[in-house]
Amino acid sequence: MSHSRTDRWAWALAAVFAADRLAKTAAVVHFFRRAPPEPLGWPTVTLLQPITRGANLPATLGARGRLAYPAPIQYLFVCDTHDAESQAVCRAWQADFPACTAQVIPVEAGGARAAAKTRKLVAGLAAATGAVIVCIDDDVAPRPDTLRVLVPYLDLPRAGAVFGLACYTRWTNGPTSLMSAFVNAYALLTYLPLTYLTAPFTVTGHLFALRRATLDAIGGFAGMEDNVGDDHQVAVRLHARGLRSVQTPLIYDVENDFADWRAYTAQMKRWFVFPRQALLPYMTAHQQVIALVGSLGNLAPGLLAGLALLTRRHAVAGALGASLALFAAIYAAGEACYLQRRTPLHRWPAVLAVALLQPAQIIAALLTDNTVEWRGKRIRVLRGGTYEELPPIRKRPQ
Repeated sequence: MSHSRTDRWAWALAAVFAADRLAKTAAVVHFFRRAPPEPLGWPTVTLLQPITRGANLPATLGARGRLAYPAPIQYLFVCDTHDAESQAVCRAWQADFPACTAQVIPVEAGGARAAAKTRKLVAGLAAATGAVIVCIDDDVAPRPDTLRVLVPYLDLPRAGAVFGLACYTRWTNGPTSLMSAFVNAYALLTYLPLTYLTAPFTVTGHLFALRRATLDAIGGFAGMEDNVGDDHQVAVRLHARGLRSVQTPLIYDVENDFADWRAYTAQMKRWFVFPRQALLPYMTAHQQVIALVGSLGNLAPGLLAGLALLTRRHAVAGALGASLALFAAIYAAGEACYLQRRTPLHRWPAVLAVALLQPAQIIAALLTDNTVEWRGKRIRVLRGGTYEELPPIRKRPQ
């Protein structure tokens, strides 16, 4: 290929990336300009909270005590029986917020390190009294207006479950910063534009809400204990009853730390393997094509970086620089306008890194096996989301 043709291809790729990024940004702007539904009332709410990891638990629970909502909230903390540390944090929270109606529910782990999340949801649901059930992970720090934003969307026609978007807020080290940058760079520009092309085909499991009557009608969480995609299963059951999952403009914070690169790569592998095994089999061909086409534009900066290294052409480097500049500008605008959080200046290299890593991550996802580390276990994820537990890898003697 001649140098001039290489330069043209590079700038064409940069133009495709710019068109993709700007079109998605326009969709995000339009999405947030939509008028929210007028609440028909403020039903009572139960916050159903499986406690497993306990990472930054005092901070995330403290945020829940500052929720502003005009109806009663019931707080249910479902902990492992042997997890005395997490139970102590929950009871300290009860002492700090004595006006809140709260209960700590212990669950036997059954010989495992921790009881399955779905098992905790089942145990908590048995004690729930709210007309609306809000499932929330232990690393989520909801903002004060979370319930006021989320609950009215349940009044939309055929609304089954409603959910929002995560904003990762931890920048403590390299792996954690890379994960936060990855989520904050792609969540807004992935999930919101998709809603203009197809109805949401899953539920984001960090934080979602259903009416108790709807949850009971789909069988609650029973039968999901042996499935890694409990949130996907909720969406499948809702769809079978003619109900839909609704993406809302809610933004919530996630405080998740990764101690080292091994923890980071294990999380990234789960994020690719779980949807491939637990979600993809339930998607229609149309949905699969939309999801694929919607992600192709993300490959451009990484491909341009590879081309720049191979050719050493100034024009190719210019196309790469222009693409990274656009990526950074849209990222900064998304933070300022919608996420309302700021990346520390010294962590901005992680933001640019995630723009370049997409091709490698996607290739790794296509080539990787279905074995992951999950909640203290090593498992093989089967088609449909069920799994089989595998023996741990034995460490070689030093």
